[in-house]
Amino acid sequence: MRDKEKIDKVLCLKIFIPFSLAYFLSVLLGSANSIMSPILIETFALSPTDLGFMSSVYLVAFGIAQFPIGVLLDLYGGRETLIPLLTFAVMGTLIFAVSESYAMLVLSKIFLGIGMAGCLMAAFKTYSQWMPAKKLPLIYSFHSLAGGIGGMVATRPLAYAFEIIQWRHICIFLAILTFMTLVLLYFLVPKSNLNNKKVSTPEIINSFQSMFHFCLESRFWMVAPIIITSQGVMFSYLYLWVGPWMRDVAKLDEVDVGMNMLFAFTGAALGYFLNGLVAELSIKTKKFSMEKLYLIFGVGLTIFLGIIVVKNDSSVSFIWVIVMFFANMTMIAFPLMQKLYASCEVGRALSLLNFTIFLMSFIFQWFIGVVLDFYPVVDGRFSAQGYQTSL
Repeated sequence: MRDKEKIDKVLCLKIFIPFSLAYFLSVLLGSANSIMSPILIETFALSPTDLGFMSSVYLVAFGIAQFPIGVLLDLYGGRETLIPLLTFAVMGTLIFAVSESYAMLVLSKIFLGIGMAGCLMAAFKTYSQWMPAKKLPLIYSFHSLAGGIGGMVATRPLAYAFEIIQWRHICIFLAILTFMTLVLLYFLVPKSNLNNKKVSTPEIINSFQSMFHFCLESRFWMVAPIIITSQGVMFSYLYLWVGPWMRDVAKLDEVDVGMNMLFAFTGAALGYFLNGLVAELSIKTKKFSMEKLYLIFGVGLTIFLGIIVVKNDSSVSFIWVIVMFFANMTMIAFPLMQKLYASCEVGRALSLLNFTIFLMSFIFQWFIGVVLDFYPVVDGRFSAQGYQTSL
């Protein structure tokens, strides 16, 4: 049997490249709504509630899919779970590309949410199976950084692409790239050693039951509240509302909106990357526990988000960079959660955590649109006071 505490660099790359590419695409496709919102509003005549609901459907589908994904990860492994899921992502991207109605947009988001739902957890499960345990926080950081880069591409670079290429053609290209990622997963990532045994129906039912039982345990709620709230803010704004906020509250033009979104995603990417490094440093030095750092990051997020709420004008646009940084630094919750569960439970525990994150993200994202609908639209801009109230 292979000793996973010894690093096989070639194997690491064969696993890391397709999984990180999948997560890159997950964040890119999930957050493209923010920069695309003017196009979608004009093309489909969407109201704030329509826009918020359409984008939120992605998060709902993503969140609900965590339940079967958590069970499948523990029973079959990351590779075997993610490959079929990505076929949904390919279909969702193609449906979005050819959409002629609001209903088709919503349907595409459901397919995309299901298809991209396993990109993070499947990778974490696979890394924990094949990589040295002491290197997992660092590997998680690099993987998360790939997602951060995907988010950065979904800002000014994507806006520039829309200026020279029809948006539907770009979506078709992204569907092809997603299919190529599926192929890389199939051919590069080794088969899991979990799927050689036959799994009975009672075993599957028991896995679901134990996953729901985690909700009732104190060990889950020792970690969950901060990460649920912080990621709810991050997903609801970076995946949709930060772009409109820049236009409507800060009153920036499209070029400056794209640049400020790029800066915000840079903060998110730094948080994605550094949280794992900080976790690894915490383990090595033992000066600050991960639990204390987790709390500090949550408090920092609250303070800077409060500044945005109070000022609510262009002078605080740059603070979104700091907010997104602190929001993603709270992803230190994942290695914290892993410490509390046995290896045979990790997939279900992390997927349950992911579900609660995306449930809260859906609530936040749709709620903002509902609140904005109560305020008048002036010169094509949603109300600045509406954004302040929703925050």
